[in-house]
Amino acid sequence: MDQKYVDDKKDKDDEAKRSKFSSFLKSGKELPSKIFKKGKEVSEGDVTHRKYSSEENPSAPYINPANVVFDKKLRISNVNARDTSGLINKSTIPEHRVKKFYKLLSEPVIDLDALRELSWNGIPSELRGLCWRLLLGYLPPSRARQEEALKRRRTEYKALIPEYYDVPMEKRTEDELTAFRQVAVDVPRTAPSLPFFHQPIVQKSLERLLYIWGVRHPASGYVQGMNEIVTPFLAVCFGELFPPPLASIPQTALTDAAVVEIEADCFWCLSQLIESIQDNYTYAQPGIQRVMYDIKNIVRQVNPKLSSHLMESQVDFVQFSFRWVNCLLIRELPFPLSVRLLDTFIAEGVRFNDFFAYICAAFLLTWADQLLTMDFQELILFLQKPPTHQWTEEQLSSLLSQAFIWRSEVGGGKVGERR
Repeated sequence: MDQKYVDDKKDKDDEAKRSKFSSFLKSGKELPSKIFKKGKEVSEGDVTHRKYSSEENPSAPYINPANVVFDKKLRISNVNARDTSGLINKSTIPEHRVKKFYKLLSEPVIDLDALRELSWNGIPSELRGLCWRLLLGYLPPSRARQEEALKRRRTEYKALIPEYYDVPMEKRTEDELTAFRQVAVDVPRTAPSLPFFHQPIVQKSLERLLYIWGVRHPASGYVQGMNEIVTPFLAVCFGELFPPPLASIPQTALTDAAVVEIEADCFWCLSQLIESIQDNYTYAQPGIQRVMYDIKNIVRQVNPKLSSHLMESQVDFVQFSFRWVNCLLIRELPFPLSVRLLDTFIAEGVRFNDFFAYICAAFLLTWADQLLTMDFQELILFLQKPPTHQWTEEQLSSLLSQAFIWRSEVGGGKVGERR
């Protein structure tokens, strides 16, 4: 029998099963015990929730165990791929790759190298939170140790709140007051087009975790742009507790303890991510300067014509690429694509900042032909607000592929020689 016919038939059968499984979950019915844990108290591997009725505890979130618990306590965010009102796109990852994720994450000790390689091309939305925590080192690869480790880190964060945040203004140092004011100014400006981030409960979490992060990292302190970088973590972590659409969260929907757990996860994930790009946020931001230098060199090697045009038009790369690097392109892309892009950033690990220069160069050269026809003013206006509002994951994947090719081809050239 033709192998292609067999493969096509298998894919269709898998898709039919997945569709039936998804419909079953949406019905709210309990799944067979051989697949999912049963009982009112549900351990997710890293946190234990109770399934309350509104009469038992109106301020606790209702969590369908079938959506958050996999056999052997494998924590997943939500079996249903979701579209959270523009925050996270429905997963488009092929079934065979999804199965690879589940197989990896079901092992007693997770192979992080294999997970990193698999995650580079995107993580299923239902597994994203778990994979990010693992790849950032927030969760240990040994599943037997994950629950204890997560409880410990969340307890550590909880202790930081009274120590650093719940302090009277008159007892703060001048530096702390300055940091607090800056965070308070930036939080309302965060993700201006996404109402989710302007809810009081989300803004309070954002303010608290950013301020504590800044005070705990005096070498850099809080820097503008970090408020944008943490938004994907907030969207994913809040999304683990609420069904789509994630447009609003009722004030009574979460206990204070649940909010602190979300904050803790976002705090530690942000800490781990920034650790690999710490130079971007220390005095004079030398890391950003290096990345902008690399972008300029890559463009000069890949497209000398555009490089000359920008130079002749007196356009300095800092005029547009500083924000790209400072906010990791989060402000330049539709938010769902920013979340997807973070999959690749996190999968890159310590190599992230070097690769990011190639991503930014590929991003710029997407419009190379148009840019060659523009003068100084047109170039600046265009590059400070590139037209990406209709971009899809397909375009982002092409961008990442191009950047990967250039890293392989150009990486040994002048960009590499500078180091």
